[in-house]
Order: sequence, then C-alpha cells, then structure tokens
Amino acid sequence: MPENSTAGDAVTADGTAGVKAKELTIWTSTADQPYVRNAYTGFEKKFGVTINLVEITADGLENQVQTKWASGDRPDLLEYHATSLFWALNPAKNMYDLSNMPYVQRSGAIYDSAGSLDGKIYAAITVGPGLFGMYYNKKVLADAGLSAPKTYADIENICTTLKQKAPGVTPIYEAGGSQWPTQIQILMNLAGTEKQQTYSNQLLTKKATLDDPDGPFVAALTEYQKLNKMGCFNADATTAKSEPSFQVLADGKAALLPQSTSSLPSLNAVYGDDVAKTSEAIGWASPSATTTTSAWSPSFNGTWYVPKTGKSDRESTALAFLQWITTEGYQDYLTDTKRFPALSGAQAATATGIEKEFTDAYNADKALAVNANLVGFSAQFPTLMSGVLSGQYTPVEAGQLAQKALTQGATAAQLAGW
Repeated sequence: MPENSTAGDAVTADGTAGVKAKELTIWTSTADQPYVRNAYTGFEKKFGVTINLVEITADGLENQVQTKWASGDRPDLLEYHATSLFWALNPAKNMYDLSNMPYVQRSGAIYDSAGSLDGKIYAAITVGPGLFGMYYNKKVLADAGLSAPKTYADIENICTTLKQKAPGVTPIYEAGGSQWPTQIQILMNLAGTEKQQTYSNQLLTKKATLDDPDGPFVAALTEYQKLNKMGCFNADATTAKSEPSFQVLADGKAALLPQSTSSLPSLNAVYGDDVAKTSEAIGWASPSATTTTSAWSPSFNGTWYVPKTGKSDRESTALAFLQWITTEGYQDYLTDTKRFPALSGAQAATATGIEKEFTDAYNADKALAVNANLVGFSAQFPTLMSGVLSGQYTPVEAGQLAQKALTQGATAAQLAGW
C-alpha cells in the first residue's frame, strides 16, 4: 500500500481475525533469538502457513528497514523496535492500530512508554523488557581484589586497578565496529538521571537540551571520553565487532562488557549453552553515574507490527499470528524465551544464577532508556557515539549534532511544541 494511502483497515484488529493466507512474509533480524524462529515454526506447523523470512543484517538494520519502507516495500509482519524508531514508518497510515487486541489488557503499563504513538498502540510486545548494563568476569575482578561496579566511580577504579595488577586484561570491551554497542554506556550512565529527573521528558518538552555543555548528556559523553583516554577500552575499540566479545570476556581477556540482557543466549553459547556454567563465571552489574540503576528498553525480539499491505487475507493471517502467540501459544513461547513475561496470566520459569540477577535488577531501581522516545536522535545515536569513540567529535560537538537530530525528528513527527 502506498505511503500516502488513507484506506481503512481491511480486517478488524480485535482478536477475531482468521488464518486466511497460505504464506506470510516477515522482515526479521539476522540477530534474532532462537525462540523467535521457534515461534514461526510453531505457527507454520499448527496452521499450515509457510513463513518466508526476509533477514535484514543486524548491523545497520534500522537504516535498511527505513530505506526499504520508503521505497514502498512492505512485509506482512514486521519485527522491529518498540521505541520511537518505529515512528519514522508513519504508523498512522501504514500500520494496523492494535489498541483493541486482547493482549493489550494483559500488558500492564508498558504501552505508556513503548509501542504507541498519539494514544494508539501499534506494537505487540511479547517478551519482557531487556536491560542495559555490564557483564563481568568474576575471576578477573576477584583476582584483582575488586567487586562488581555500582557507579561510574567504581568503573574508573576497576580500570585503574586492572591496568596496574592485570595489564594484559582489557578493563572494558567496546565494540565500535558494530556501532550499536557504543550507546550502552551512555544509557547506563544516564539511567539514574532519567529515574530522578525524567530527563527524556525534559528534552521532549524543551526544558533541557542535549547540547547543554553543563547538562547530563554531555557529562555522560565526557565520562565515556575520559574512560577511553584512560586506556580502559580495547586497543581496537573503533573496529571490534560485538560477536566475538562474549568469548573475549569468557577467556578473561576483558573484565567488563557493556551489553543487554537479551544477549544472554550468545554468552551462553560460549559455555556450551549451560546457563549454570555461565552463571558461575559471569555476573551482571547495573552501574549508573552515581547510583545503581538499570536502563530498560522493550525487546526487539518478539515485538511485531502488522503493516497495511492491501492484501486482506495476509493482513488477517498476520493478526491471527499475534492472537495465537499471545494466547494459546504464549506459555510454550515464554518458556522457550527463558525471560520474564510481558503478558499476565503466564508462568515464568524460576530464575536462577545470572537470570536471577537480571530479574533482581529489573525489580530494583530502573528507568526507561533515555533514547527510547527521542525521535530523530535515537536513529543517529550509534553514529554519533562512533564519532566520539574515534575522536571525530568532542562531547559538546556530539551534543550539538544530537540536539539537531532531535529537533528535526520531533518536528517531522509533529510532536507537540515542535
């Protein structure tokens, strides 16, 4: 369906859609977790629907999706972010409003912060939120007489101590070659500020700006730059990829790895998919600037949208998939995810080891990742951070570019006051 289409919905999105097509095309990520692929297989077997996956490279996925979308290309089902990144796809014209789907009533307040725009819900978020923080090698820290970091002062101390006591160990592994991991330390740093001041709301209401040289964002970038200048990052930080980082951490060649909890399967793979072995060797920390606060974000994996394609049989079948995965298929799916549920009425597996550390962190102090709904800026954030890491931008210059991106994005999205 063209970008400027104003046609009404061909199917009612209220939980009554039927399986009417023999196949579905789904845009997904090469970094999809196994439980997502298993869900597709389960739907295929139960309903006789062939799933055609269009795999989009995880690195740079956002730009690729937006480019394909702008050309008029559409899948029947889109797996994508529930943050402001989806706003660029013009959901009011191009996606089904899912506000009346039954799962919404079982989702708590998550759609107050994610998967919605202008009071309408467009996403189906089926997996509990992911956290941003740091995996740490327990033996490396213990051998140096250190404990898990709680604040950025602790991170600096870990860096300084390891450079003295274990010079062969990289204090913090940074994967600038993959770009997206460079955001994580800023999200971590600002989590406490977000919780205390709702900083992102101040930015969206123009009570604060990202380019304020004395503001929290520039301060977080300055701390990141300081750690880099202290020699806390790996020598190849600007080119290193995320994929090998888990093995580097497991081998004790790095002490701290900024990551998200959703990457646990990749870490577990290093330990033969044995979470008990992973938990024995690796811990999870949620340090922020001056407090211990987790930054959370809705999971990309297991977040779906139904585009308007003009093909009512496929639209109906896509909606039927969402109905099935959030009802009859949900418990098996949740068990497979090994995550806490996004929907009430399902029983999560008892968390142990590092998975319990995730749950404990989520149940403690937390705040929505500061970039989640900063439209325009969130898409440019990885590129800007890569520039800070390489020395292309100073923290103030990056702040100025960030504010420009936010202004352009908020204006294009016609947010109130912009």
